[in-house]
Amino acid sequence: MLESYQMFGWILGLLLLCWAVFSSRLFVFMDNPGSRRIERLDGLRFLLAFSVAMHHYVYSYYYLHGQSWTPAVFAHNPLNLRMGVFGVTLFFMLSGYLFAQSSPASWLHFYLKRFLRIAPIFYLSSCCCVLLALYLQRHTLVSRDMLLNLYYWFDAGITGVKPPLFGMRDARLINAGVAWTLYWEWAFYFSLPLLCFVRQKTGQLPLAISVLFIAVYCVAPFNQPKAYFIACFAVGALARIVSESIQIPKKLCDSAIVLLLVLIFSITTGRYHINFLPLFALLFILIALGGDIFGLLRLKAFVRLGDASYSIYLLHGIGWFCLNKVIQLTAINLNKAEYTLLATVVLIDLMLICTLTYRFIEQPFMQLGRSKRHI
Repeated sequence: MLESYQMFGWILGLLLLCWAVFSSRLFVFMDNPGSRRIERLDGLRFLLAFSVAMHHYVYSYYYLHGQSWTPAVFAHNPLNLRMGVFGVTLFFMLSGYLFAQSSPASWLHFYLKRFLRIAPIFYLSSCCCVLLALYLQRHTLVSRDMLLNLYYWFDAGITGVKPPLFGMRDARLINAGVAWTLYWEWAFYFSLPLLCFVRQKTGQLPLAISVLFIAVYCVAPFNQPKAYFIACFAVGALARIVSESIQIPKKLCDSAIVLLLVLIFSITTGRYHINFLPLFALLFILIALGGDIFGLLRLKAFVRLGDASYSIYLLHGIGWFCLNKVIQLTAINLNKAEYTLLATVVLIDLMLICTLTYRFIEQPFMQLGRSKRHI
């Protein structure tokens, strides 16, 4: 495993490589001409998914080299530890930004669209995990509660439960255990009818501030992570209000974003703790106000990969697992340079696969969801 300063250089190199490869005309099929989507938010999605992938890169390496899946493995790679919290935090804020003002004509149609957006790649990820677990456990197969366990693996993330598969106790780690965040996404979506009702009575700003107050002062003393996640969605809603109310010069936004990124990756602990939420909140609000880190978030390659970010998020763990499991089972002896080169190939190949899963799985199901407007 690379040392901290080497890891930083490799991560920058990976971003440059992604930019070089996915700016190519070969990936023009990922473009959405005429789309009303905000490009900098698509670019942000890619950076967030990439951050989570780099976080799990360290976890997966040490786990398949005999160490526990605990934050202790980040002793020499604190940057990767913080990248995980960074990615998840801003993903939740982005959901709050996009959906907090939802008031659909049909909630049934809204939930159908959300299901068609989430479930297809979730099922692909689950199928990969099930098949890998079945293969690895083929000589010691445990069939007890098999159907019940499979039920949870194909629940589209609603329950957040991922039990053992065929006797493989840590099967959830095949895809790096990323499905837990979907539990919170669904919780947010299911809360929207109630939030919509309250918003009509109070307005968006009082509602967002009230949810923040409840999270910070009522929930946090008992459960920091739950308070943190609830507050993230509220911050996203607050950012939407702020972005529609005030304007700040773009250069000022970008400069402040860079400063906040330095602070976040320097002083935060890599834990979901409410004390650090103001840094992330200000960062996201500045992006909502138009900041794009001096054009970084608008790079064509990053915008394209932003569309594939959900696939990247759900499939990257499988790539890291397969890489390390093959090395473990074949007892290949690789030095740092060889392992890093192989990991680079795996990541770029994964990105290529994810552009295809977006084009041929995600996009058709999203179009199907949009076509069901009569519901």
